[in-house]
Amino acid sequence: MNDLYGELNRWLSDALATLVAAGHGLVAEWPHRPSPPVQFLLCTVFVWLVLTWMARTRSSTLRAVKGDTASYLHGNMEGSPVETALQCLVAIGRHYGIDLSPERIKHDFALRPDDDITRLLPKIARSSGMRSRKLKAGWKDLQRLGDAYPVMARLSNGNSVILLGFNENKVRVLDPLADRLAVLPLDQTTFCRKWTGELLLLRRSFALTDESRPFGFTWFLPEVVRNGAMFRDIAVAAVALQVLALALPIFIQITVDKVLVHQAYTTLAVLAIGVSAAVMFEAIFNYLRRILLVYASARIDVRTSIRTFARLLSLPIDFFERASAGVITKHMQQVEKIREFLTGRLFLTLLDATSLLVIVPLLFLYSGRLAIMVLGFSALTACVIGGLIPLYRRKLRVLYEAEGQRQAYLVETIHGMETVKGLATEPLRQRDWDALCAQAAESRFDVGRISTSAQAVIGLLEKLLTVAVVGVGALLVFDNQMTVGALIAFNMLSGRVTTPLSQIVGLVQGYQEAGLSVRMLGNIMNRSPERPPNVRGLRPPIAGTVEFEHVIFRYSESAPPALNDVSLTIPVGSVFGIVGRSGSGKSTLTRLMRGTYPIQHGSVRIDGHEIRELDLPHLRSNVGVVMQQCFLFRGTVRENIGATRPDATLEEIVHAATMAGADEFIKLLPQGYDTLLEEGGTNLSGGQQQRLSIARALLRQPRILILDEATSALDPESEAIVQANLARIAEGRTVVMVSHRLSSLVAADAIVVLDRGRIVDHGKHGELLSRCMTYRQLWNQQNRHLAR
Repeated sequence: MNDLYGELNRWLSDALATLVAAGHGLVAEWPHRPSPPVQFLLCTVFVWLVLTWMARTRSSTLRAVKGDTASYLHGNMEGSPVETALQCLVAIGRHYGIDLSPERIKHDFALRPDDDITRLLPKIARSSGMRSRKLKAGWKDLQRLGDAYPVMARLSNGNSVILLGFNENKVRVLDPLADRLAVLPLDQTTFCRKWTGELLLLRRSFALTDESRPFGFTWFLPEVVRNGAMFRDIAVAAVALQVLALALPIFIQITVDKVLVHQAYTTLAVLAIGVSAAVMFEAIFNYLRRILLVYASARIDVRTSIRTFARLLSLPIDFFERASAGVITKHMQQVEKIREFLTGRLFLTLLDATSLLVIVPLLFLYSGRLAIMVLGFSALTACVIGGLIPLYRRKLRVLYEAEGQRQAYLVETIHGMETVKGLATEPLRQRDWDALCAQAAESRFDVGRISTSAQAVIGLLEKLLTVAVVGVGALLVFDNQMTVGALIAFNMLSGRVTTPLSQIVGLVQGYQEAGLSVRMLGNIMNRSPERPPNVRGLRPPIAGTVEFEHVIFRYSESAPPALNDVSLTIPVGSVFGIVGRSGSGKSTLTRLMRGTYPIQHGSVRIDGHEIRELDLPHLRSNVGVVMQQCFLFRGTVRENIGATRPDATLEEIVHAATMAGADEFIKLLPQGYDTLLEEGGTNLSGGQQQRLSIARALLRQPRILILDEATSALDPESEAIVQANLARIAEGRTVVMVSHRLSSLVAADAIVVLDRGRIVDHGKHGELLSRCMTYRQLWNQQNRHLAR
């Protein structure tokens, strides 16, 4: 503010002479002219009032542009610590899908303006379904919070703000009480001037069996709990195995120390029968453990595969447009790998490790000196494992990235094989594939080298431990502190200690692999679906009126508008055409109409209902779509046409195919409607695929039918059939046709012309031809041959 007033004073001194002269001109017209000092005083007051008004206007403008930065610099003077903290908590709660109300929280906890809100916040968060953790941090710590954002930060005056993230050495701050909820990027000097260094980290709490929890290792716990009885039986079998495994070392000890010395044949026979029975029971329990684990794993695989595929289907279309099919496939394949680690290696290793609770005390009973030696070697093994983990994690991440790139390239090549052969680019694709294979092989070698090195070191330590145990044990035998049988038994039991450690080496490697698999699959599972799973929209009967009102849409924040302030009405039962040059926004308009993309600005209404409020499956079941790039699934012709209505009769399917002009060529196929189509319909021509897609859309009897370049791949005869049936196709429904062929839209009730995302004009064909230059140019380009 001091700089502001200094600037005002400079403006005053520079403009004073000019404004005083203007003031003299004004007062010269007064009936009774004041004295010169009074004139000067009046002019000065006038100048000061004008400049103060200008300064306030300028200051308010700056606040609006900068998102009320001045409010932050003054520490949210208008809000109290309780109010700002509650607003921050509510905002973060809504970020995690928890609906909170400041008034409700105040009522439930009887909060007063002078309460110590920092002490109460953890309790309030816990009761609201969130976990909290207080943290004392510095500026560098803000750079490392990562996924912990958004967090609450406490200011020096006790108020709170929300930190949304850290980018370009600036922290992104949101003031919940600001007039405009703008995000303020603040540098270290500005932010730390008011920040106390206190943070409150918040996360939503999930119950163990809550299936809505974020994807991670714990995401599989509900499935484990659901199959808890089987895993309980597996654990019982594992414990029995550990107990029975002690029979053999004890048998050898007694045989060496007692039977051989005294030549006790009867004792030997009894021991042999007992140990044989124990070995048989051990084999039975081992079989039961494995078969139960296989059965439980299969059940978990089925349920998790169903849930992951359901989540994949629920994702918005822009996810599939940005991610390659190969990468998505690679991510989806990680389900079995994660499950195998959790229910296989991890579960069994933990069960085997429980034997240490029995074996380690038993070792100390045999010899405390040898037991300490075994534990020392075990600690050395743990240090080796711990030292290699960071390097192994980095190399494994590189390997997964290389494998993902290779698989994405393979899928891309398979999908584009016709283009590859048409352009004769096989050598180029082979060269790129060889490079990707070499990169993946090099990464796999780096991972294998670390894993082999760890196993070699662990194997060496195990052998050195055996040598040390036998050597020191022999000295104990010489001193009569230990028997030969006890030494042999100890050596066998010590192997039961090192074996879990060797398993832990593999477990650590498996954990790193499974951790990367969790992150890869989390890219799919943790993405927001098109609509929340528990939210059901309106399901009104749809007649077919479509209204766009001031719609603005961008495919990304930095991209230019694909649609810019579009407003139009498509009446029910009309045939409505959309034309324009490539990239003008025609297909974008139809995608918004069927709910493929969320509305960003403006509104789209179906029969007066906001499309945001409609149930998406209900909407799409009433909107038939035929796109230029149609896709047919592997199956019969009848199954492809009836994909939208599996219960449709053959007569209904034939009727839809007849209206689409497809019945004629279907009858000529080897098996007619039972002819098997390859994936993508590759054994049909492009025009035949297009007609099957039209029949598939018509079978459902949609109230709105969108033909997005649907006749572009048709030959003139097929197009003539579709055009001849258009009146029957359009009967009782709204038809929206997007086409570059303006001749197919001549009979449309109305045509809208788009150019660069804006509506240039709309009307009937004749009207547009006479008054719309863009439409006339498109028409002349397509009908140039008629003018010759």
